Amino acid sequence: MKHAQHRNHHILCRLLDQCADELEILVAEEAGEGPVVDKVRNRIEEIFGCREAVAENIDLEHFAQETIEKIRPLFAHRHLDVIIDVEPTPPIQIPPDPLEKLIIGLVKNAVENTPDEGRVVVAVKNTEAGVQFLVQDTGVGIVEEHRKRIFEGFFPTQETSSYSSRKPYEFNAGGKGADLLRLKIFSERYNFKLVMSSEKCGHIPLSSDICPGQISRCSFCDRAEDCHASGGTSFKAVFPA
Repeated sequence: MKHAQHRNHHILCRLLDQCADELEILVAEEAGEGPVVDKVRNRIEEIFGCREAVAENIDLEHFAQETIEKIRPLFAHRHLDVIIDVEPTPPIQIPPDPLEKLIIGLVKNAVENTPDEGRVVVAVKNTEAGVQFLVQDTGVGIVEEHRKRIFEGFFPTQETSSYSSRKPYEFNAGGKGADLLRLKIFSERYNFKLVMSSEKCGHIPLSSDICPGQISRCSFCDRAEDCHASGGTSFKAVFPA
């Protein structure tokens, strides 16, 4: 997967199905037949969603707003300025389930990598290339050598093993990157372009450097705008209209 020039979602899905079968056998051997086996298989299918789904005409501006409002209570305790900026766009064709996973995955990634008092912008815009879904944060950013590997999966962009919270939507939740691998597979399967750009915070330029998790606690920033201008990451998904 690291070196292939052309990735084929059918091959990936077959591999995932085979992995699911092997895991099911292993769990059954260790724990016996029962609900644990079903839970493992259902979880794999939920994460990677390789089963065939029917594309629908979807108004992205409405779908994105509804999805974000659905998950907003999950990060309501975070002190973040989440800005929604959408405009009417032509319908896109994609099954609802992977689109919802895309929106949730990118918003969750932004929230988890942005310190409190930071800002996350979610936008739906018309562009010459098609309908664009953008998630832009003022978070810690990603070092240059890690950016090209961001979609490989199971590749942490920070050395968070010693201080990650492990709680979804918390700052530095310590994810392993499976979400971004899944979204890259979706982009190849459902014919949309997914790109990322990032700038590492200049005050903590190394992947091992630790952000305090709140701008007002940062010794390098006198105000929130200082942090907002020092780094961040954006993901763009562009759908043919």
